[in-house]
Amino acid sequence: MHDETAPDKTTRSSALERLRDRTDELELIISSLTIFALFSIPGWLFNSLADVYTHVSLGLAIASNVTTVLLTGFCYGLGACFVVHLMARAYWVGLIGLRSAFPDGINWRRTPTLGPITREHYRNSLPDLDSMIQTTDRLASSLFAVISMLTLSMLWFGTILVVTLEVAGMVGARVGLTNTVLSITMLVLVFVLFGLPVLTWLLDAVLAARVSRLRASHAFRGFIRALRLIAGIAYPKRLVLPVQLTLQSNTRPFAFFATLVLAVVVITFVGNYRVVGWREFTLSRDFTYLPDAVVRGGFRSAYYEDMASSKDRFRAWPRISSFMQAGSFVRLFLPYQPLRDNLVLDQLCAEAEANPEPVDCLRRLWSVSLSGRDLPLDPFVVAERGDLRMRGLLGLVPTAGLEPGMHELTVVWNPNPKDASAPVDDRYQEVSNVYTIPFAFAPDYELSLETRAQ
Repeated sequence: MHDETAPDKTTRSSALERLRDRTDELELIISSLTIFALFSIPGWLFNSLADVYTHVSLGLAIASNVTTVLLTGFCYGLGACFVVHLMARAYWVGLIGLRSAFPDGINWRRTPTLGPITREHYRNSLPDLDSMIQTTDRLASSLFAVISMLTLSMLWFGTILVVTLEVAGMVGARVGLTNTVLSITMLVLVFVLFGLPVLTWLLDAVLAARVSRLRASHAFRGFIRALRLIAGIAYPKRLVLPVQLTLQSNTRPFAFFATLVLAVVVITFVGNYRVVGWREFTLSRDFTYLPDAVVRGGFRSAYYEDMASSKDRFRAWPRISSFMQAGSFVRLFLPYQPLRDNLVLDQLCAEAEANPEPVDCLRRLWSVSLSGRDLPLDPFVVAERGDLRMRGLLGLVPTAGLEPGMHELTVVWNPNPKDASAPVDDRYQEVSNVYTIPFAFAPDYELSLETRAQ
C-alpha cells in the first residue's frame, strides 16, 4: 500500500535544489567572515598563553602546547582554504554575471588580435561559459565540504590527542620518565591514526580483493572488523566518511586520499613551525658566526626588564632592571616557575636536616656571584611581580668597589645537583643552568670620585 505521507524523490530533489540556490550566498558570507577570524586567532592564543606560561602545571603545559600547535596550523591551513574558496566563488559570481550580459559567449568574428590558426586553436580548446560556471561551482562547493570535514577531523583528533597525552604525562611524571612516556604514546597514536587505516587497506583492498579464501574466512573478516573498530575510535566516521567518500569516489580516489593525508601533515608542520618562530629569535641557519650556543653566554634582552620583548615572556630567566647601572645596588629578580622548579625543590627540601620553610628551599635553588664573589641569598625577599606576571625572589646586588665599565653577574639555577647523570625527571634537559648577565656600571662622576677617595 502506498504511503502518501512519505515524500517522493521528486519532492526531495526539488527541495534540495531550492536549498542549493541559497547556499552560495551563505558560503560567501561564511568565507569572508571566517578568514579574518582564522588569521587573528593564533596571535591572540599565543599572547594569552604567554601571559600565564610561568603559571602552568605539567598537565596544562601539555594541553596548551598541543592545542597551540594544532590550532595554529589548523587556522592557517583553514584560512588558506577559505581564501581559495572565496576566490573561486567570487570568480563564479563574475562568470554568472558575464553569462547574463553576454549569453552567446565569445564572439569569434570580433577577435582581430587573433590570427586564423590561433583562433581555431582557442575555439577548439577553450571551454564555454556554462562549462566554466559548472566547474567553478563544483570546485567551490567541494572545497567548502572539505573545509567542514577537516574542521570536524581536527577537532576530534585534537581532543583525543590532548586527553591521551594528559594521561601519559601524569603516568610519566609518576615514574620520572615524562618525555619518554609521551614519546611512546605519540608513536602509538600515530600508528592508530595512520598505520591502522593503511594496514586495513592493505589487508582488505589489496590482499582480500585478490584472494577469495580470505574473504570467506570468518577469522580474517573478524580481524579486519577489529582493526576497523580500533581505527574508528580516533575517526568520526559518521560525520566525516559520507563527505570523504562522496568526494573521493567522484574525483581521483588515490589523489584525493593522498591530498587529505598531506593536508593533516602540513597543518601540523605549519603549526609547529609558527610556534617555534614565535618563541625563537630566528629560524634562519645563516647565523654561522653567532649561533645560539655563542649568544647564550652574552647579552640577551630577556635579562633586562626594560628591554624584554614578547618572545621573552616565555623565558623565566633571572632579570635585572636595566643594562645601564649607576646606583649602589643592582636589583635582581629570580623567577619561580613551578613546572621547572617544583621537582628540584621537593628534592632540596627532602635533603634538608630540619623542616625548612619553602622560601629557604627556593633560596637554595639559586646561587649569585659578581666578579667571582659569591653573594648570600638570605637578604632576598619573596616578590610578586604583576608587571612580569611572575613570582620569585627579589634582592639587591651591591656594586661597591666596582670600576666603571662592563661587568658580569653570574646566576646559577640548581648549583648543586644531587646527581648530574640522573635528573629527577627526563624532562629536564639540563640538571643545572648558568645565566651570565652583562651590565654596564656607569656611576655619576661625583659618586665615582668619592668612592675612590674612600
